[in-house]
Amino acid sequence: MSLRSVLPGLLAAAFAPVVLAQSAPACQASRSWVPVVELYTSQGCSSCPPADDWLRSLKQAADAQQVVPLAFHVDYWDYLGWRDPYSSGAHSARQRRLARAEGGSVVYTPQVRLSGEDFRGWRSADAVRTTLARKAPPPAADVMLSLDVRGNLLKVDARTTLPGGTVGYVAVYERMLGSKISGGENAGRTLQHDFVVRTLIGPFTPDAQGQFNLVRDIALDPAWKRADLGVALLQADADSGAALLGASLALCGAPASAR
Repeated sequence: MSLRSVLPGLLAAAFAPVVLAQSAPACQASRSWVPVVELYTSQGCSSCPPADDWLRSLKQAADAQQVVPLAFHVDYWDYLGWRDPYSSGAHSARQRRLARAEGGSVVYTPQVRLSGEDFRGWRSADAVRTTLARKAPPPAADVMLSLDVRGNLLKVDARTTLPGGTVGYVAVYERMLGSKISGGENAGRTLQHDFVVRTLIGPFTPDAQGQFNLVRDIALDPAWKRADLGVALLQADADSGAALLGASLALCGAPASAR
């Protein structure tokens, strides 16, 4: 056998791992709508760590598709001597917009919203259980989510039916994050976070019949840990943008080079 005859096979074998490492296989699942918990928090806020820990405690319920927890880190505490690396002006603007929609103007941290409403009973396990049960719609696999990573792009394919007066948002969140704080109110502490919203896009409107079919490429920051990323589709009030219900899916088959 000549070198010329085996060279193509050798080249293919040599470059195959490089090609495979550039993408991850698609994953998809059907989901039911479940209540959404939004936590507005900041690493610069001394009263926020208990709320961060509480949101992390929803891991089991989130994995069981009983709730979609999301942490929105705001930036209005960054001036106190520590810039929260997960903070975003867009998250602060969202919180203010939701407050205005309710006729108010004051925002605070930690704030919990449960399916669109301000929820101050998060410290009570009984209140949480009761409110989640009240907000949960009848189970139905009426959301199809498909995720596919190609290089630094995440392709999101979401298909469902939205009721009148609602729109869709897509949140990319990251799990198992932590920071050692060297300034501000939490100086000297190491804080742990989960379900941290990295980007929120929308609103996206359904068609006249309420059919919602969205295909969108989202750029992935190289700093995000792909093995810990997930996507949530939010059913939100069309006027205020308040998240009413959600459905989530974790990225699967993330390339080893990105873990």
